[in-house]
Amino acid sequence: MAILVGKFSDDWPSHRSEGWTSVAFLLFYMLSFGASWGPVPWAMPAEIFPSSLRAKGVALSTCSNWLNNFIIGLITPPLVENTGFDACVFFAVFCLLSGVWTFFFVPETMARTLEPMEDVFKDVRGEEEFAKRKRLEKAIVAKGDAPAPA
Repeated sequence: MAILVGKFSDDWPSHRSEGWTSVAFLLFYMLSFGASWGPVPWAMPAEIFPSSLRAKGVALSTCSNWLNNFIIGLITPPLVENTGFDACVFFAVFCLLSGVWTFFFVPETMARTLEPMEDVFKDVRGEEEFAKRKRLEKAIVAKGDAPAPA
């Protein structure tokens, strides 16, 4: 699509078939993105944050997602206007880099429960919270304020 836009964007009326091909490629991209990368910023944060931090973690990741979308929406029109086809190259390079980074540095979370996520991300906070909870339970039971946990 970027090649077609770069080659024919200055005279779309005389290149109607190339214009419709670009539209078809755009539709293909939107469908592919919606079935692959699109849901990741919404699904992965809910999978990786422990219960005690999930609300804040998902809120922060959602805020980050929308802020980055806003920035891209702001910079894209002037970037395309000033650089033309090079704007597509710019975004393609970042897509390639994000794919490489994801492949090498983001652990797989599919088919894992929440408990092993702390091990996957080498987080000891969950163990600390579990130990603190056990201490509180013992203290409450020792005072006789509540029945012993099962």
